[in-house]
Amino acid sequence: MPEATSGGGAKATKVLVVVDQFPATGGSRVDKFVRFLPEIGIEPIVLAPQETETAAGKRLADELYPPSLRVHRVPSLGWSYFTVRYLSRGPGSRHYELLRALSYPERLLLLPDHMVRWIPLAVRRARRIVEEEDIRVVFTSSPPESTHLVGLRLHDSLGLRWVADFRDLWTEKTMLFRPASRWHDRAVRALERRVFRSADHVIANTPQNLARYRRRFALPDDRVTMIPNGFDPRDAATIALPPPQPRGAMRLGYAGNMDKHGLPWREFLEALGRLADEVGHGRVALDSCGYLSQEVADFVRDRGLADVVVHHGELPHADAIRIMGGTDLLVALLYEDTEYADSIVPIKLYQYLMMRRPILFVGPIEGAAAAVVHETRTGTVIPPSRGPGGILEFLREAFARWSRGDLRVEPDESAIARYDSREQTRLLARTLRG
Repeated sequence: MPEATSGGGAKATKVLVVVDQFPATGGSRVDKFVRFLPEIGIEPIVLAPQETETAAGKRLADELYPPSLRVHRVPSLGWSYFTVRYLSRGPGSRHYELLRALSYPERLLLLPDHMVRWIPLAVRRARRIVEEEDIRVVFTSSPPESTHLVGLRLHDSLGLRWVADFRDLWTEKTMLFRPASRWHDRAVRALERRVFRSADHVIANTPQNLARYRRRFALPDDRVTMIPNGFDPRDAATIALPPPQPRGAMRLGYAGNMDKHGLPWREFLEALGRLADEVGHGRVALDSCGYLSQEVADFVRDRGLADVVVHHGELPHADAIRIMGGTDLLVALLYEDTEYADSIVPIKLYQYLMMRRPILFVGPIEGAAAAVVHETRTGTVIPPSRGPGGILEFLREAFARWSRGDLRVEPDESAIARYDSREQTRLLARTLRG
């Protein structure tokens, strides 16, 4: 790999980082990679679509990254409005059928996904950056999977080393992979095979996904690596301990979109409502950070939980972390009724680890997410199939412990340390250098 002189006089290698949104929240996987790579002697140069840039993102970039970080923005061809909204909903969601119909023309034209519109200009700009900077390695991260087409083109035409990072499954995750026709299904699966077999190195984010990729695409051990998501320990400096007992209410924390793709939010909120009825609505509260759909808002209103659920809105990563850090019990949700649920870990689960708070994970009792909770000794796993009653049983016990001032965990610090984002970035650096 080529070298460039860093600000301190040392030599730094260069890598082109291609991602769909930068920065995302300030706490995403790629956000942290870009933040830590310069400490390891690698200079990231970012390429991202112009349409995903937001005012909040600009402020985050100014706060998190030095002025020397170069970020190239590329416009998209045409537009897509309905597809992303359709894919964010499950079959039981409001307006699902309407959005499926409205998004159909877009899904017919845009292959492999709705963000392919920026790829032609991205490839052109990437070629120019590579030539001007004498770059020899490109790192692409998905979803959306069209991002990998930039790496594929640079690899095939210029011979660049290409590292493809998969933050999620592709065609195996049927909640998001909804091809418009059988022809689209075959075409995308053929492209998926080509991407996995062409990349010099593939990165999976869970052991289960790693096993899937090896099995499906016959990848040898030296071409695939598992790098889990993680947390930035520097974020912990902004976390205040919950006030000592007694205080008025046991506070639960939830970060993220609660009703995303079949998450068991109804079961959880139903159990929370029953607990509030038993102990008093002023004695338990849920701090929620993230997008709150009208469907969830209606459920909260109809169940009389408006005085229990405190919604703080969609916040930057640092603000959400501060709020979560002031709670007594952290909540993560994941569906269990798909064949790939065991391969998924909600990213918030990693960020919860640094808070050393008890975690309630409502999701599959076997799989990657449950393994994180168990190996770090940070919480309890309850399968959604146990329903509101099973969750309520745990919440009753947690409330009793909280009332005694005994709601805490004794985590395995060595296990938690494995999810330090700086350690993950060191693994990435070794992969980028080949």
